[in-house]
Amino acid sequence: MTFKTTTRPSKLRLFTSGLLLIVLLPSLVWADPGGNQSADESQFAFARHLFQHHDYFRAITEFKRYLFLYPSGAKADEADYLLGEALVQTKSPKEAIVQWEGALKRNPSTSFKDEIQFKIGKALWELGQEDRALSQWENIINEGLSSSSKATASRAVLWGLIKQKKYDQARLKLKTFPLTASEQGIHETYFQKAEQLPLKSPITAGTLAALLPGAGHWYLDRHQDALIAFSINGLFIWGAVSSFQQGNTGLGVLLSFIELAWYSGNIYSAVNTAHKINRKQETDFLEGYGIRFGLFSSTPTAPGLYMVWQHNF
Repeated sequence: MTFKTTTRPSKLRLFTSGLLLIVLLPSLVWADPGGNQSADESQFAFARHLFQHHDYFRAITEFKRYLFLYPSGAKADEADYLLGEALVQTKSPKEAIVQWEGALKRNPSTSFKDEIQFKIGKALWELGQEDRALSQWENIINEGLSSSSKATASRAVLWGLIKQKKYDQARLKLKTFPLTASEQGIHETYFQKAEQLPLKSPITAGTLAALLPGAGHWYLDRHQDALIAFSINGLFIWGAVSSFQQGNTGLGVLLSFIELAWYSGNIYSAVNTAHKINRKQETDFLEGYGIRFGLFSSTPTAPGLYMVWQHNF
């Protein structure tokens, strides 16, 4: 009896092996991508990953974990900086200031010194401590580690002084700041624009509204509001007068009280609208000024790009 050999089993084994290789190849390639990282590097990488994906609350926990486990780690300075930035992003500027000031005490010569001082100034400004913020930025101008950080701090100081309407002081500072002559000329142009903003007078608006309902809004170029105020007040005045003429004293008194409320509201609205118009004019101008010199951005920044200022004012 003769037996035939067949290659089917070997082909099956070959096919199975190939299929397993195809299935397992991705896992073999991508398995343990951080296998060459040390424990402290992996911890920092995870914290930074959370920060970059805007998971700030978890990033805060992981940066704190890194600093607790590896206070002298290679990434300790950067972790200190990013922890403060994450606190800012979670609307905790006071905690961020404490964090950054502690970082500077732990390592006064940190390479992130300028970044930290700039961000402390920004946090102080957001807390309403504007003079302290300006002083913080001037420290960078006097003691900064790089010419670029000094220049950007100079721009922040000038922006802050213009926001405070301290035009003369801004001009004096401009002459001493480390900025090119051409840039100084651009700043001076912005100073002049700030002084000549087409602002409305709340006193004038209120006075006109008191003399003639709707006139204050007309002065503010709110013509539709002016017509509404004039019409409503006119109707109530006409109704009250007509009621008294017809001997309907009760209705006349009621309509008079209602008209008094509308009349007062017309004055208040004119004054308040003038203030709103002025605030918008100033806000738009300052935002344009900040954008022109790279002070504002809508996203948090990584180290090395710290002088781009997130606008939360």
